[in-house]
Amino acid sequence: MTDSILQSEIDRMIESLDGELTSHSRVIDGLLDLRSASGDDVKLVAVIDESLKNIPGRTTVSTEWWMTQLTTFRLMTHDAVGAQN
Repeated sequence: MTDSILQSEIDRMIESLDGELTSHSRVIDGLLDLRSASGDDVKLVAVIDESLKNIPGRTTVSTEWWMTQLTTFRLMTHDAVGAQN
């Protein structure tokens, strides 16, 4: 997946956030989708893996935590695109 498509996917996930809590399974699914889409971006995969290991909560996750992760991934993909240009 190209970085711009990955950025669009992250943006879509950010836009879909609402409320104070997000389903734990939704966060896991999102992280796994982004991990698959990251291709050979070793740094991004490592950060996603770290997020997978450290998901807080059993059934729900603070939307603020999830937003922070997504923002970090978005910044990393933005930096990667900038480095390619």
